[in-house]
Amino acid sequence: MSKYNIDDTIAALATPVGEASISVIRVSGPEAFQITEAIFVSKAPSKISELESHTVHLGEVRDQNGRGIDQVLVTVFRAPNSYTGEDVVEISCHGGYAITRRILECVYRAGARNAEPGEFTKRAFLSGKLDLTQAEAVVDLIRSKSEQSLQVALNQLGGELSRKFRALREELMKMYAHMEGYLDFPEDDIEVYTDEEFRGRFIRLKAELGQLLAGFRRGALLREGAAAVLVGRPNVGKSSLFNALLARERALVSEFPGTTRDHLEEAIEVGGIYIRLIDTAGLSHDSGNPLDRIGMERTRENIGSAELILFVVDGSEALTDEDRKIFAEIPQEKRILVVINKTDLPSRLDVSKLKELSRRKAVLRASSRTGDGIRQLEAEMVDSLLEGRVSVEGEQITRLRHKTALETALAAITQAEAAFYRKESLEIVILDIKTAVDQLRELIGEIYSEDLLDVVFSEFCIGK
Repeated sequence: MSKYNIDDTIAALATPVGEASISVIRVSGPEAFQITEAIFVSKAPSKISELESHTVHLGEVRDQNGRGIDQVLVTVFRAPNSYTGEDVVEISCHGGYAITRRILECVYRAGARNAEPGEFTKRAFLSGKLDLTQAEAVVDLIRSKSEQSLQVALNQLGGELSRKFRALREELMKMYAHMEGYLDFPEDDIEVYTDEEFRGRFIRLKAELGQLLAGFRRGALLREGAAAVLVGRPNVGKSSLFNALLARERALVSEFPGTTRDHLEEAIEVGGIYIRLIDTAGLSHDSGNPLDRIGMERTRENIGSAELILFVVDGSEALTDEDRKIFAEIPQEKRILVVINKTDLPSRLDVSKLKELSRRKAVLRASSRTGDGIRQLEAEMVDSLLEGRVSVEGEQITRLRHKTALETALAAITQAEAAFYRKESLEIVILDIKTAVDQLRELIGEIYSEDLLDVVFSEFCIGK
């Protein structure tokens, strides 16, 4: 028995708190119409419970003493044709903290309780309006920070990923049912797949699961964004390059080394990808200043957590031992772009030595002052992060939950295949296939635990 009570009526502010032209208060549940009738006086004589679904009505919200609070619009959604699948009312009032607070107090006094984070979407899931993968896409849609993350969330909300999971589940269920039928009725001469037929099914299933898993890093990056850190010795122009990528003066720039002592972080969208661009204090192994050492320690922390490193050198100076020491500190498994800055000045840099130092990594040229090379740098950043693939078409897994479940399913299918070709009992093979089926069913929410729902919906804001 689920602990979730969907027999009561919930309410919450569905728009952000603060001043705005309009605020929306959402009420959902079996008493939504009666609760609204208790506080709403319509310009028309009809009761809320008598109104047609998907209609909007002008009136006034009044408190328990009959005093007017605000002129509002009430929108009626009858079950099951609503977001939650229940009777829903949305009260659109003038935006502002005091007005919305008073109207919410009236709603609660009339019998609704305050909705928990994500409870409206949770009710949509429990009533079958959305599956669990689509419910996760709702919060991704709200939090999307770039064009590509928005499109991935829209695809998932539209059921693209869910359909893929269901298709894989159906393929496994056919294998399961056939083997189960043979075990139950061996005397009925039920057709048994040949070894080659089963081999083909196992191979296709493993390939499709492997393809989904291979796209996890990219899908998670599209959903969450990436951190790109500018690294180099003092005065190579990291802050100037930071400003050039932002297309505005954000970081303080001067001709004196060590101007940046702490990291600065700003968000940019490049090629439809959300990137957290981080300007860091220059690394110097000779500094005795305690503040410089603290700044450099934070630089090293940012290097450790970054998805992309922009190693910046000064093209108007020869490569230094300090440049070499700094590059040696960067973990070589990181994605690294080497950037020659200040290309508007006479060049004194031996590019062959730089390529030797960087182990033939991509070397780009840019001028923070003139803007030359900035667009190419942006394109290379996207290409490096997404490994050259920029399409958001097709099914993409974006969450660790997806990855973990698919890895478990793939391992189970691999075990089932091995047992099948060792001619072991079909009961053993079926057990592994059932494990894979259950993982796919859990992904779309056909089976779930209350703890799983708590984790999924804890990410939501109140009102959604």
